[in-house]
Formats: sequence, structure tokens, C-alpha cells
Amino acid sequence: MSAPEASFLDFIVGRTPEVDEAPPPAGVTGPAARYRRAFALHELEAQPALQWFFGALLLGFFVTFWEWSGESGFTLDAVARDRHRCWPHFQSCGDYYFLRAMPLGYSQTLVYMGLFVLIFVAAVAALRQRWVLAHALMLVLFAWKVLIYFVLSMAFMGNYHTFHLVFALIFLFAPYKLFFLRRVLVLLYFFAASIKIHEGWILGTYFTSMRTGIPLFPEVMTPLLTNGVIALETFGAPLLLSRRRTWQRGAFIAFIFFHLYSGVLVKYMYPTMCLPPVLILFGPRYRTMRSPLTLRALPGWATMLLCALGQSVSFLIPGDVKLTLEGNYYGLYMFEANHQCQSSATVSYKDGGDRLITNESAVAHRRCDPYGEWFRLHALCRRERSKIASVQWTFDHSINGGPFYRIVDVADACAIEYRPFKHNEWIQLPGAGARKIGVPVKNYYE
Repeated sequence: MSAPEASFLDFIVGRTPEVDEAPPPAGVTGPAARYRRAFALHELEAQPALQWFFGALLLGFFVTFWEWSGESGFTLDAVARDRHRCWPHFQSCGDYYFLRAMPLGYSQTLVYMGLFVLIFVAAVAALRQRWVLAHALMLVLFAWKVLIYFVLSMAFMGNYHTFHLVFALIFLFAPYKLFFLRRVLVLLYFFAASIKIHEGWILGTYFTSMRTGIPLFPEVMTPLLTNGVIALETFGAPLLLSRRRTWQRGAFIAFIFFHLYSGVLVKYMYPTMCLPPVLILFGPRYRTMRSPLTLRALPGWATMLLCALGQSVSFLIPGDVKLTLEGNYYGLYMFEANHQCQSSATVSYKDGGDRLITNESAVAHRRCDPYGEWFRLHALCRRERSKIASVQWTFDHSINGGPFYRIVDVADACAIEYRPFKHNEWIQLPGAGARKIGVPVKNYYE
């Protein structure tokens, strides 16, 4: 059923019946009451769907920190070995690392056990309906994940983290939480479809260029299935919001099967981050809600605009982003292309010696990013600047079983810089300097 009517004045100032503020629960006074008002926790208290969503977010933080606690990408040891990777907009992130991973230290596992305690306490607080405490603890978890993921490291990239962080941003800070959580999920599905408008998905060559093909189906059905996914994310996602029960339920069931099927390739992490939100936001208790065109709704609309701006970065940079990956990580990018590449760098030292550094990828899910190789070479240049005369570097890249193009061929990698939001001229494009080198063999997903 639709939301009850409100007066025009209530609508303008942002007070509608479905999220109107209720008196604080017994015992919530002073700073706690002000905190409750600031973060619209009355919605959380009144709407069971949001309480379930809190649990889904908490599960996302648990699986995230469980994964990160065993990785060394954000440690002093990674910096010492040039195995860290910073965002293009903050290329000196390694200067701010402070953790040590086992076996060289215990600070990393100490931090993550502290976060585990916060997750446990937040879960207990939620079960006891102590939403101010539960919300405050989740703020700490959110701040740590944002700091690591978007500021200090690119070592843990995954679009499931983008979904999770956007959900958490709206849940923690925006009024009209349920409305905007539904809309932003539909928006993210649409963005996921936009990156698939490419021959790799339209022709199905992402999967036909792999030896194992698309999971569970014969190769002849590949284009039908890949275009079906594009259609589902483009047209099916808005139907999740439909007032027509048949259309809404059909889209809901289709997305459940989509996430279960995708798990055959991506395993648990992506379904864990996305399937519970689908079930909670669009499940049997789904009811349509009126659009909150009010001042209080600005944080929710601003979050959706921020997602759109991030997704637009790669489209605004000239060239095929599937080949150059410039601006690729500021929006959604999963399954954008089947990648194969080879990087070869000859380090010439001032004393006359040479050193060959090679790196190659033959698995589809590993993205062959010239920036990643440039970052590692530049780290070497900085560390051994007094010894190195030059670093001759070539980078060959193939997508979706197409030919290898030599998109980088520079005499000295130490002398070039990487610009995060513009096309880098030293990354060459097919038809504008990049020449064909060869043809890849079929590869595997991983």
C-alpha cells in the first residue's frame, strides 16, 4: 500500500508520515537523543526491514575484515617490497602505512581482532534494540573500511565493496533510508549494465575466449545469456520498484537466480554483499514509497549523484577503458572484459648492468592495468634513483580474445607520470600508435 498523505508544508520541510520522528525510547536522553535525531534512528526503530538491513551490513563488514586480516597489501612490509598499490589520486599512500603482518608482526591481526569485537558488540546491541550504540559502532567499522579502501590502498579492490559501502553510507547518514537504499541498488545495477555495452558481452566473447566457457551452459547460448544479463540489469532492475506485483515479483525472483548463478564464478563475497539486500529491500513485505523531494532528502540524492559521478569518470576519458583501464576503478567495473597481458621492463643501471622485470596475466578476472605496473616501476625508481639510468618498458594487452596491442612502449618509465582523471599520452590506443603484437590462446577465469 502507498504511504499516507501529508500536508504540503510537511512535505516541503521533509516530514512525511512513514519516516516522521517518534519520541525517543525510554532511557534515551541528552547526547543519545540528539545523536538519534541527527542520524534519523527513529526510522531504524520503526521499520523492521532496516533492522534486518543492519544485520546484512554487519555481515558485510565481517566478511570484509576476515578477508583483509590475512592480506599484507596494507602493511609496512608491502611498501618495503613494492607490493603495495596506491590510488592514482593519492600515490604516496605508502608513506602512511603503520601495520605489520605475520610472521613479522602482530599489529595487523590486533587491529582486526579489535574490529571483530566491535562487530560482536554491535550485533548484541542490535538484538537488544540499543540502536544508538549499534549505529555508533557501525560508524567506526565504516570509517575504517572507507579509509583503507578509498584512501590508503588499492590492494583489496572488488565491486562488492562498492555496493556495501554505498549501502552503509545511506544507512548511516541519510534520512528516508529505506527509500534510498532501494533506489541506489537499482541505480548500481544500471551502472553494472552500462559497462557491459561492449563487444565482450554483446557478442559473448568474454566467455567464449575462455577454455571453460560460460558456466553450466553450452557455448552456443553464450550471446543469449550475456545479453540477457544486460537486459536484466537495465530493464529488470527498475521493475524491482514496480507497483505491479507480477512485474515486481518476477524481477525479484530473476535477481535471486542471477546472484546464485554468478556465485559459480565469483564465489561467496559478491552474493554475500548483494543478495541479502535484495531479499530485504524487495522481498515479500515490499511496499512502494513516495519520492521525498524535500530538503531532508538531500543526503540521499547526493549519494546517488556521487555514484553517478564516479561511474562517469571512465566515460569522460578518451579511449577504450577496457583496454587502458583509465578511470576504471572510480565506478563499477566487474566483468567488463576478459584480460590477458604481459609487461616487460629492462632496468639499466649506471654501473652498466641490466635487470629484466616481467609480469604477465593469463586469467580473465585479473585486470591488466598499466597504472599498476607503472606504480611498481616508479616505486623501484624512487628506491634506487641513485643507481638507475633508465627503465625501458613495454606493456601488451588483449581483451576478450582479441589481438595483443602494445599500448605502452617507453624508453624510461621513471620519466613519465600518471594522471588519474585524464588520458595519459604514453598509453597508446589502437589506430593511434598501438600496434598488434600477437594473438592470445584461450585462458581461464582464474
